[in-house]
Amino acid sequence: MIQSVKVKNLSLSKDNVRKSNRDAGIDNLAANIASQGLLQNLIVTPLKKAGHFTVKAGGRRLRALQLLIEQGTLPVDHAVPVLVLSDDENATEASLAENFQRVPMNPADECTAFNFLIQKGMTAEDVARRQGVTTRFVEQRVRLAELAPCVFEALAAGEITLGVAQAYAVTTDVDRQARVFAQMSTSYYGDNPDNIRRAILNGTVKANDAKARFVGRDAYVAACGRIDGDLFATQGDENWIDVDLIETLAARKLEAAAAELAQAEGLAFVTPILATHVPYDLERQLHEFHAADRSLTEEEQVRVEALGVETDDLVAALESGLEDGTPDAVTVNDRLAEIEREIEEIDAARNAVDPAVKAQLGTFVYIGGDGEPRVHARLFSEKPVIDPNASPKATDGATGEGDAGEAGDVEQGPKLSATLVDELATQRRQILVVLISTES
Repeated sequence: MIQSVKVKNLSLSKDNVRKSNRDAGIDNLAANIASQGLLQNLIVTPLKKAGHFTVKAGGRRLRALQLLIEQGTLPVDHAVPVLVLSDDENATEASLAENFQRVPMNPADECTAFNFLIQKGMTAEDVARRQGVTTRFVEQRVRLAELAPCVFEALAAGEITLGVAQAYAVTTDVDRQARVFAQMSTSYYGDNPDNIRRAILNGTVKANDAKARFVGRDAYVAACGRIDGDLFATQGDENWIDVDLIETLAARKLEAAAAELAQAEGLAFVTPILATHVPYDLERQLHEFHAADRSLTEEEQVRVEALGVETDDLVAALESGLEDGTPDAVTVNDRLAEIEREIEEIDAARNAVDPAVKAQLGTFVYIGGDGEPRVHARLFSEKPVIDPNASPKATDGATGEGDAGEAGDVEQGPKLSATLVDELATQRRQILVVLISTES
């Protein structure tokens, strides 16, 4: 039977099967309970004193709860759900089952979960604090979540160890990771992390590698790049020997693309990333910028509604019997594609960034898997963005009479109430009247 019991009425049973390492990780567990709450009830048996129980399973959770109460994080009368068993023999069996049947979480699942939280907008520090781990631990798991799919799947399946996966993560280039993984899968020493690191940082490049495709075969050969030819292989299976040359050529080309993009878009910076994705640890060093969506204008609203009606009519026409591939069906589908593009353009206009703000922003450019340059979807700034179009704060105490002071002056004293401001203005007028009368 599940019931709610105050923590102060619970005590640890001497029959709990966990005898070693009872206090290991209590601080981390307490931090997790503080952020997530108690996700699993305790298993208890009643004591002779009414309302008091001994904990047969869940001793670490009890100590973590007691620690939170000592720290003042939880109130002294905090209550938790417990499963009450009347039989001590069953309680001992339950304690054994809870500790013996526990399976450690797969590192790949940890990586996916941490990466999901990061993508939802949490920082590594936030995740670490809420999960009771270090920030470095979170960053390491996020880095592993960005491994090449074949390497990550092997980690999830238990085919490689966590240490091996970390060896592949020595580079953020997933193409190189995948290539070395394929080589190491057939090697006798392919599960040795040191061998993997050496292979990751050396070796040759296939012609269909993203960087090779980005550089181009002609440019590589023109720069005296060597190719290990194979009469029986396709051009994409060629081995390009001079890896450093490929890196240099790719870096130059990407830097030129970044400079061109920065000038064309009016950005403060565009950072080239010589990889097929932008690592999270580079993003976290900057301030992410989110443009505020403006409301649709009346004209845009009317147009969007008209396009919606037209879309409904076209879809109804397709569903009414137009056969795929017929000229009429092709015309309808082409028009639907045009409507979708127009709506996307209208939506993009809502996100337009003021040039003065844009001049403070930047982004990343990297190499896509197809060898084409890709622009990162988000904008960033090195410092908090200042909007020059934002209305300046009124000077405190301004009454609207006489000079308000030099432009840009901001009064540093305490803010005066409206009543006091009015009273001071009245006194000022009275003094002026007296001075004028005296002079005349």
